[in-house]
Amino acid sequence: MEIHEKNNLKLGYLLTILGAVAWGFSGICGEYLMQSSHMDTGLIVNIRLIIAGLLLTILSIVKYKKESLLIFKNKKDLLNLIIFGVFGILFCQYSYLSAIKYTNAPTGTVLQFLSSGIIVVYVCLVEKRFPKIIEILAIFLSLLGVFGLATNFSLSELVISPLGLFWGTMAAISVVVYTLIPISLMLKYPKLSVIGFGMLVGGIVFTIYLQPWKFVVPTDFVSLWALFGIVFIGTVFSFSSFLIGVSIVGPVMGGLIAGLEAVASLIFSIILLGQTFTIQDLVSIALVMSSIVILSFKKD
Repeated sequence: MEIHEKNNLKLGYLLTILGAVAWGFSGICGEYLMQSSHMDTGLIVNIRLIIAGLLLTILSIVKYKKESLLIFKNKKDLLNLIIFGVFGILFCQYSYLSAIKYTNAPTGTVLQFLSSGIIVVYVCLVEKRFPKIIEILAIFLSLLGVFGLATNFSLSELVISPLGLFWGTMAAISVVVYTLIPISLMLKYPKLSVIGFGMLVGGIVFTIYLQPWKFVVPTDFVSLWALFGIVFIGTVFSFSSFLIGVSIVGPVMGGLIAGLEAVASLIFSIILLGQTFTIQDLVSIALVMSSIVILSFKKD
């Protein structure tokens, strides 16, 4: 019995790590499509949400059968699902890719992780309390890290574009929205179902607004592989793998392992895109990631 539990735990760690790494890889694919293939950011988001939403929904129906469709019988929950799909998933995906477009994948990913500090502030406001010392330290480290990314620790210069900083901040806020909105839905319905239908709803709404048939999809070999990577590896596989893994290792360890997304994004950007980073960049990334580590081990 103990051997089985250990093997199950190892599988949980492996799936969680693979999910986080796949997320990091998807950021690199998105950066390539926007900066090298000049593909429209909205079009990438639209394709990603429609295809990934369909596949995750099918997976959910196959696994959970009628249980995955119960959400459509509750009008209030269905409304929350629509809000989650549009203001959670769609807003999150678009702002994250926009942050990458105006900076790069590792920087956009790290800026997105500011969400941890924002959630701490939100919780403190809701609970009407001052933040704990460990929470203050985590927020300080994350802000110091973002300051370093933006200025290379110099008050006289801004090394990333204002648009990059803006969309990075929006990406962090969107993660908070993405995290908080579906909590009640996740407790009542299969997670895979909520995420799959949420992506599909966001994708359908965005299709009506964007009219993607007016855009040109690059058809060269590398661009098509990048599209495959962002949809199938960075969305379908990453979400499925990470959710299953977290269900085994627990949310605290899952949240800690999620930080590997930024590390993976940095490594992939160096190997696949040939990007270089300064010592200040690496220190800044380490500061933001250390704040996540601190919060992951925080006791309630």
